[in-house]
Amino acid sequence: MGSPTPIIIDVAANGLGDVIIEASDGNRYYSDLSSLKKVYCYPKNSDEWKNVSIDSYGMGLIWGTRFEVHIDQIIALATKSEPIKKASYG
Repeated sequence: MGSPTPIIIDVAANGLGDVIIEASDGNRYYSDLSSLKKVYCYPKNSDEWKNVSIDSYGMGLIWGTRFEVHIDQIIALATKSEPIKKASYG
């Protein structure tokens, strides 16, 4: 039996097509979603791209244009992943 699907904790939408998410599995994923640009509601410019939010379940991202991607798609399209460094206090 595998582990449960992680949820999205934070998102940053950089250049058109690029997102960085922090997930509950302790990893940061850098993904290029430009392969999905043929989808009708895919954001057309940087302003639209930056208008992204995490859905209410933490399972996907939704843009103001109504473009949506699931966390499994984001992880599958990741070009890089790394552990999230924990801040040390003390």
